[in-house]
Amino acid sequence: MTAARPSLTALLSAFALILTSCNVALAQKAYDTGASDTEIRIGNTVPYS
Repeated sequence: MTAARPSLTALLSAFALILTSCNVALAQKAYDTGASDTEIRIGNTVPYS
């Protein structure tokens, strides 16, 4: 019975690590206007003339 306890602990800790990493990956991204994953806009986005 003592040989199975370290592997059970390792299994539970790996499962907890996977769950927390999935939550971070699936979190909603909140950006302001003009910012996204692919483009960064600096300054005014409307032409002056």
